[in-house]
Amino acid sequence: MIDQQAAPVQLRIATHPGQLRFARVTAATLAGDLPFTLNAIEDLRVAVDELAAAAIEGCEHDEDLLLTFSVDGDAVVVEGRVAGAGEAPELHPVAEDLLELLADHYELGVDNGDRVFRLTKRPRSIDE
Repeated sequence: MIDQQAAPVQLRIATHPGQLRFARVTAATLAGDLPFTLNAIEDLRVAVDELAAAAIEGCEHDEDLLLTFSVDGDAVVVEGRVAGAGEAPELHPVAEDLLELLADHYELGVDNGDRVFRLTKRPRSIDE
């Protein structure tokens, strides 16, 4: 099991859709050290992909998406930031529905001109 007080993991990737796989793998790796089922890990991967894709939408491919992955108790928290990207796009209704189902909490917005997101995912019980 992962040390619950472990330092956050930071990942900087280009704002290119092909780079999002690194975000998905990093989130899954962190969740794999927690009491996440395989289904919950896949849910986390999908949620990270949806929010990260929204965060980079319309960005030039030479910009950076800075991701921070951390553990809060048994939850994985993923935060993303694209400096200077401005207002976040409106999420597609299907993406909104997926995130409502898969994430315990999510936000997508703007902070001082940076496009930002935050996702929290906790493991589910086997009965859920």
